Amino acid sequence: MTSLFTAVFIISVVAILYILGGYPLLLAQIARRRPNPVRKDDLLRTVSVVIAARNGEQFLDAKLRSILALNYPRELIQIVVVSDGSTDRTAGIVKSFAEEGVEFYEIQPSGKSSAINLGISHANGEILVLTDIRQTLDPNSLRNVVACFGDPAVGAVSGELSIRAGLTSEEDDTGLYWKYEVFIRKQMSSIDSTFGTNGPFYAMRRNLAVYIPPDTLLDDVYLPLAAFFQGYRLIIEPSAKAFDYPTDLNSEFK
Repeated sequence: MTSLFTAVFIISVVAILYILGGYPLLLAQIARRRPNPVRKDDLLRTVSVVIAARNGEQFLDAKLRSILALNYPRELIQIVVVSDGSTDRTAGIVKSFAEEGVEFYEIQPSGKSSAINLGISHANGEILVLTDIRQTLDPNSLRNVVACFGDPAVGAVSGELSIRAGLTSEEDDTGLYWKYEVFIRKQMSSIDSTFGTNGPFYAMRRNLAVYIPPDTLLDDVYLPLAAFFQGYRLIIEPSAKAFDYPTDLNSEFK
């Protein structure tokens, strides 16, 4: 019996080591040997940016200003913000950008999926960009994402999320894990496709967007996989940066 327990223990340790270290290294090796590069172009396509917000007063002003500061022709960008039952100053902040052409819609508290569905229904750009309220965008991020759609095989593109330095060891650990996950996603993207996108900042072809069921937890998996199952690639573009604040472990577990 002892030998059986020992064998099970050894197999379990090997499996864990493979998942944590062997699998990422295997992906990296395949990506080096059989890369599948993306054919980019410099065509400036029309873009609809959709933001779902609930009580986002802390971040919305900076978020909208970062979008308006993008190195991309303003006349090609539509900005749509949907408030999911916000009770703070979200409406007032967004409406203060009305002269900049920012569109604002409100719904009763229904969940992020319902807010995104409404935003998409008002989107008229060729490329749909979904982004959360917390993260600011690098000025060249949109241009770099859109360039990837020069490849007809690409259906959705993730920006690369950079986590700012943490104030505590917990926040630093969370940021370190994210770097590990991004490494894996980059290798998968280089080979063919990831299993989803980075929710804080991703883009997809508007004609590939589908209705998201109200009880969907991860729009950044549901929407991109709809494109994947139609035969399109889901990739990461490292030069398209979004910047986020670190979170602690309690927030991650929640």
